[in-house]
Amino acid sequence: MVTLIIAEKPNVARKIAYALAEGKPVRKTIGKVSYYEFTRDGKRVIVAPAVGHLFSLAPKVKTYGYPIFDIEWVPVYVAEKGKSYAKDYIKALATLAKQADEFVVACDYDTEGEVIGYTALKYACGVDPSKAKRMKFSALTKKDLLKAWYNLEPTINFGMADAGVARHVLDWYWGVNLSRALTSAIKRASGKWMVLSTGRVQGPTLKFLVDREKEIQNFKPTPYWVIKMLLEKNGEQYTATYEKERILDEEEAKRIVEEAKKGPAFVEKVEVKQQNRNPPAPFDLGTLQREAYSAFGYSPKKTLEIAQKLYEKSLTSYPRTSSQKLPKNLNFRAILQNLAKLPEYKPFAHALLGKENLKPVEGKKDDPAHPAIYPTGELPKPGDLTKDEQNIYDLVVRRFLALFMEPAVRETMKVIINSNNHRFILSGARTVKEGWLKVYGKYVKFDEVILPAFKEGEPVKVLQIKREKKKTKPPARYSPAAVIKKMEDLGIGTKATRAQILETLYSRGYIEGKRKIKVTPLGMRVVEALEKNVPDIVSVELTRAFEEKMEDIMAGKAEKEQVIEESKNQLVKILKVFKEKEMDIGKMLLESTGTGVTPSKSSARKGGAVKELSEEEEREVQRAVDGKASSENAESKKPAKKALVIGKCPKCGGDLVVRYNRKTGKRFVGCSNWPKCDVTYPLLQRGEIIPTDKTCCNGAPVVKIREGKKEYEICIDMNCRDWKKGKK
Repeated sequence: MVTLIIAEKPNVARKIAYALAEGKPVRKTIGKVSYYEFTRDGKRVIVAPAVGHLFSLAPKVKTYGYPIFDIEWVPVYVAEKGKSYAKDYIKALATLAKQADEFVVACDYDTEGEVIGYTALKYACGVDPSKAKRMKFSALTKKDLLKAWYNLEPTINFGMADAGVARHVLDWYWGVNLSRALTSAIKRASGKWMVLSTGRVQGPTLKFLVDREKEIQNFKPTPYWVIKMLLEKNGEQYTATYEKERILDEEEAKRIVEEAKKGPAFVEKVEVKQQNRNPPAPFDLGTLQREAYSAFGYSPKKTLEIAQKLYEKSLTSYPRTSSQKLPKNLNFRAILQNLAKLPEYKPFAHALLGKENLKPVEGKKDDPAHPAIYPTGELPKPGDLTKDEQNIYDLVVRRFLALFMEPAVRETMKVIINSNNHRFILSGARTVKEGWLKVYGKYVKFDEVILPAFKEGEPVKVLQIKREKKKTKPPARYSPAAVIKKMEDLGIGTKATRAQILETLYSRGYIEGKRKIKVTPLGMRVVEALEKNVPDIVSVELTRAFEEKMEDIMAGKAEKEQVIEESKNQLVKILKVFKEKEMDIGKMLLESTGTGVTPSKSSARKGGAVKELSEEEEREVQRAVDGKASSENAESKKPAKKALVIGKCPKCGGDLVVRYNRKTGKRFVGCSNWPKCDVTYPLLQRGEIIPTDKTCCNGAPVVKIREGKKEYEICIDMNCRDWKKGKK
């Protein structure tokens, strides 16, 4: 009996092999792919990796225009250039499958992992996926992997597999068709082409960012006044605020100040309250991303990447989870005993080990696939973690320790000061019992405002009462972490794809600003054009409805084919309306994109799928919108217009050619041997460029710039001593 275990990645295959082998596994290779052989319980076991998705969706027949729905699963290197490495992994699995009698999927236990395993079995191994078993685990420790091996699921999770396949199909349908439609619209209106994209989740996400941007743009500040009292007690100064926080009438504010100044001022009431603050719930992915952004400024995508690395190093559990609950059978004491070996956690872990009952705080959210994120108890070796990995590891460990600790106790003090029947509030707050803040306080911001003791009826020494003019502020822009939270609240995207959707909006030039997100003019016009002409494309409700249907597929309440067909029918109606209004949409887009500069390579999104449009798909989009002109060009065999060569590269001798930035459309000079040669130069953005045979002191070309009747020569190297002189 030979069992073939399929892992999601090479390093995970190695982990599984070393955990299950009776002794040391034997590492072998097929071409460039490593796999492992060993025996377990009298069986010969082979562990071989995929490398993420080995198969992807592509059109069955190359077609131009839209809509297109006739697609099939093909090797990822066929669908996307740059992924030729996948050919070796497909070949290795196909070869090893011929030796196997039993198949086990050991990919990540989520919809994407199930799709990876399902397609690897069906298309690489040529095996009916229903005949495979499933290893289910949430951590890559030896204990967890052995437990999964001895408790194999009888089949893969077809609910997750079907939901994952449906998501890929829907995202392809919406992403490719809508991106072709947008590109066609701008081509039709301008005669030139520029690849634009939107998708099933991308559109609604950009829509709520645009809504916030419009709120900010349309905001009209309103003046108001606040009144403050400066007082003194025990030689220290304190500021109390008038009970009505905002006064909209200046004359009223003046009157209150004048009346309050007359006094006398005394303490009317003192309110002191204590409140327990329970430890925060365990981390789900979204909460971890928000906390990491607050603590370290990490983008949601970066946090997920780091958390994935910690998982693959067996230090933390699987990160793509929406659960805030820990496994009931998790050995908390064993984890704490191991964490106690690290000096920074030793005092906290030892204190907890002295408890008889270790019961963690838990949140409301649950996830049937994986528990909340927790440290496994395996410890990093010295120098094993980067600074970023150490930061996230520390965040996860301290959060875990806090779950078992006592509540913190916070005390608030409210002093009401009466001055001539006008009341002012003096507020204080302090921590009277640290509790869980001892371990997690470095990541929690509590104000500590310590007030002296006040007695009701005592006089107050007032130094000053004054009014301050302020203005109302517009709504705050979303931070990256706030976008993820908003997507969660709206029910669009998944825990695994939301961060990538945000990155796609950046890469397409729709948004900018890493801490406070601002929508660009292009992003604004894309949403405005769609919202005015085909609002369903940016509809949160429609997207959420299909998200819920995919949840139903996973739960066995809906059929994959039915949901796909329903989505297709909905999209056909949308694209019909789009085609009727294509010219109007194109004209609206031109208001922000100008003449439509051709980007050399554009990253795009297939709806909610975590991938980019491949170069081949971009060429398909270009051919689709070029229409008749493209075929005429092919028939007449006219050569394509060549890039303008302005000289030779001083570094490698290649041609220096004029290129255009794919996001901004700005022109620059780059070497034709890129990426092997990375030489680039900036260019003035106005005027016709005319090559010369001259070079400057640094070997860079000198070009002639013609603006109307004005002509001058300039070196393109800004470091050249004559550059400023030439520009002048």
